[in-house]
Amino acid sequence: MQREFFRHSGLTVTPEPQRLQPPLWIRRLVIWREPRTAIRDIKLKPGLNIVWSPDSGPSESAPIGHGSGKTAFCRLLRYCLGEDTFASDDQRILISKAFPNGHVGAEVILNGDLWIVVRSLGSRHHDVVVANGSFDDALREDAPATGIAPLRQAITQAIVRDAALLMPPQIGEGGAWLAALAWATRDQECRFGHYLDWRDPNTASGSPVRGRSVEDRITIVRALIRALSSRENAVRRSQEDQENRNRTLRSELERLDWQLGRTRKLLVTGLGFDPGLSSPSELDSVAFKSAAAQNLTKLLKIPDGSNTTDLDRARRDRDKAEEELRRLETELSNTRILVDERKKSANYIRAELPEAWARLTKEKNPICPICAVPIDKALAEGCKISTATCDLEALQNRIAQRRADLESVENSIGKLEAERPLISSRILAAQRTLEPLVRTVTLLERALSDRSISLQSANRLIDEAQRYDDLLQERAKVAASAEETTKALSEIRDTLTAHREAVANIVGHLSSCFDAVLHEFVPTDIKGEVKLDGNGFALKIQMGGERSTAAIESLKVVAFDLSSLIMTIEGKTNLSGFMVHDSPREADLGQSIYNRLFALVAQLESLTPTPLFQYIVTTTTEPPEEFRRAPWLCLTIKGAPAAERLFGADL
Repeated sequence: MQREFFRHSGLTVTPEPQRLQPPLWIRRLVIWREPRTAIRDIKLKPGLNIVWSPDSGPSESAPIGHGSGKTAFCRLLRYCLGEDTFASDDQRILISKAFPNGHVGAEVILNGDLWIVVRSLGSRHHDVVVANGSFDDALREDAPATGIAPLRQAITQAIVRDAALLMPPQIGEGGAWLAALAWATRDQECRFGHYLDWRDPNTASGSPVRGRSVEDRITIVRALIRALSSRENAVRRSQEDQENRNRTLRSELERLDWQLGRTRKLLVTGLGFDPGLSSPSELDSVAFKSAAAQNLTKLLKIPDGSNTTDLDRARRDRDKAEEELRRLETELSNTRILVDERKKSANYIRAELPEAWARLTKEKNPICPICAVPIDKALAEGCKISTATCDLEALQNRIAQRRADLESVENSIGKLEAERPLISSRILAAQRTLEPLVRTVTLLERALSDRSISLQSANRLIDEAQRYDDLLQERAKVAASAEETTKALSEIRDTLTAHREAVANIVGHLSSCFDAVLHEFVPTDIKGEVKLDGNGFALKIQMGGERSTAAIESLKVVAFDLSSLIMTIEGKTNLSGFMVHDSPREADLGQSIYNRLFALVAQLESLTPTPLFQYIVTTTTEPPEEFRRAPWLCLTIKGAPAAERLFGADL
């Protein structure tokens, strides 16, 4: 059945045939303080559901709209549909302390089948999923903990289906439903600032879309609205590989260019080339290699052998002169020692001579040392004490020998004293001979060292010239590879353009829905357009010129989401038909647009006997009067008193 639903744009909407209810919706949400002790039991329906927290009025005693639990309500819905957490870390700790045995449960209708979900709010994780059961079944103490995985898998198979295979690798098939859920239930903290902003990092959602690139999120959107094929996805993966390779090659080219410039500068300076040479080229390489070889040849023309022989001879002459000098110095030292020894011997001899002479004199006319009587008299008259006599001849011979010894020592001293000046003069001559030999060796060694350094520098220039050539060759190969990847990328982009053109009808229909929604929001001269190019989707609004303000961006996001919801009603997406907008009015959505939002969703309800979607909106701004009652108003909560808050307590 086709209906011309949008009166301002004339867009025709054709609901999915044979579908009698939304692909996925939540019939009931219950919060328990203790098992079977409910704090809230909230009934929901297909179509529009409003959670209202009245904002402050003019009176100081008026209720406070903020802090009532609207966002917590949205997070609990997401939690029951498979998201890992139900609040930020700080809030989760507070709720866990307040309700250590608390649970939240939902009756989830998936393609007409009932799924019961009960998840823990306390620190003890005991999540139960039961197909075609009841809360009583899930809350039994002996109910086995299944975790949330069975529901995720069931939704993925029933709704996301083939689109799961097209997800970015970091998300994969296992994260496909959570990626779709992120788009359908944006964080309030994202403020409806961009159509691809779904999860704020501060909310600790654990969603796999956190930190994903813009390209990944565009892939998610395209896969879910069936504007992406497996073939295109494979081509895009190839494009990513080629782009990564191209970036690597470009980086390698930059490195090689830097090394070439550095090596070229060293060669220009070392070989004396003109610094104004052109950029690196193969001609440069030939010139550098030739000049470096000539420089080395010139140095090698110096006869190595002669220099080495002269240095060896000079070292031998120097060593011989040093040895002769040391011998003379030793000889002079020994002479001094001998002179000293001879002089001491002479002194000893001289010391003995006076005593011997005196003794000889006494022997010629001796006196007895005991009785003081001349010996000859004692001999003549007789001595009663001693009869020994002195051997005068032996004493005389001894004195003569000592005089001869003294003369010999004194002659030896004279000869040694005479040799000392001669040795000293020979030492001076040896020193004069040694000094030039030492200077010669030093100069020869320095020359050889300088020549060695020159040879090292020349050889280094040879190496650098070869390195320069190698770098040029390597750069040529890398540049050729980079050119090939650039060409391949160009072909891949052409292929991707063709793939995008192949889904132009899908994007065109999305653009028509986007334009129609905008006309319903702003029934004036406004035009909306969605384009798909290499950079992703471009959302444009023309209203007296292209507009781009915070309010316009929020309008774009809401219109884009509702456009995808309309396509889901028509069965043209792999989305669930479940959507939550948390406080869109607070995200700079204009009051008049905000009011028309409810009317537009209510009209979408009227397309079929049972709406084929579930749209939940939270608000502090009062809804239009006709929607402040059942069946649209499903929950009213307040920031004060605490009993009026979602959890019925001050956390």
